[in-house]
Amino acid sequence: MNRESVIHIPIVQEILTAQGQHDLAVKLEGAHCEFVPYEEYHGWEKGALYVFVHPNVFVPLDRESKREELIKVFEGFLIRQQIVDIVFKIKPALYTGFPVSEATYIFVDEAGDMDFSQKGSRYYMFNFLVKKRPFHLHEYISNYRYALLERNLNPDNEKRLDIESFHANEDNKFVKQRMFDIISTFDESQIKVYTYILEKPKVLPDKRAQKDTFYINNLNFAIEQLLTLLGIHSNFVIMTDRLPVKQNKRRQTAALKKGIKEYIKRHKLAIRYDIFHHCSASSANLQLVDYIGWAIFRKYEHGDDTYFEKIKKYITKIDEMTKGREDEYYEK
Repeated sequence: MNRESVIHIPIVQEILTAQGQHDLAVKLEGAHCEFVPYEEYHGWEKGALYVFVHPNVFVPLDRESKREELIKVFEGFLIRQQIVDIVFKIKPALYTGFPVSEATYIFVDEAGDMDFSQKGSRYYMFNFLVKKRPFHLHEYISNYRYALLERNLNPDNEKRLDIESFHANEDNKFVKQRMFDIISTFDESQIKVYTYILEKPKVLPDKRAQKDTFYINNLNFAIEQLLTLLGIHSNFVIMTDRLPVKQNKRRQTAALKKGIKEYIKRHKLAIRYDIFHHCSASSANLQLVDYIGWAIFRKYEHGDDTYFEKIKKYITKIDEMTKGREDEYYEK
């Protein structure tokens, strides 16, 4: 008997999410189930449920002691069948086929503005997201976006959503909440976040007089601090959101290259790197660093740590460069 289609995984995921077990729901993305009977008694079948999952989540799922919770949900789909055990298996079809890479990826995002007046933001920061391939659970972010697009096909939904990519400052509160739920499920060992913060009213007037030099010097120092913190000794790739103004792109690239070259020279390394400026819609990681950076900025700029609490476990270090300074050179 083929029972692959009996249990609907998307419904299981929604039930688990409603129960606050979003981390478990995410791991079931793309899974399918087969019920294998052990015995039959008075028309009832007892057996094991084989759950075929993505290779990336097989070991974490197999180690977790959440089988009882899953059995309760899965049995809601079955008629005259009792699940005695859940057995997790790898679903080869979900394997990407790409080799594991030793290269480190650094995704860069900025928050705040360079307006040193009462009208500008109080804080300016560089946020760095550090990861290595394979990038786990990105398919869930992609599937969530398509689910939002398909939502428009429901005639009961009055507001149309046209989401090309996720952007924390633009997404509504419901999308934002779900995105932070997804982000909070990532493996802490596979994500590192470094943040470099300036409290602008405390920046010395002569330092901020020439904005271009000020920007370059701080981004240069920030990337050097990050590479030192990570102890980078192998090839790496830096990726930033595509900048609309070519001059800004050149300025940003120059600052990054300056800091990288100084780091490589100081440590006498024979490694290679490259810098790319891509549209954030092309990269789930650029969308992730945007969301994480937004949460950090909101904590500092507005004193709201609601979303910061969901991502703080990924933060390796926050460098507040103006911390401890008492003098402010203009009111904000």
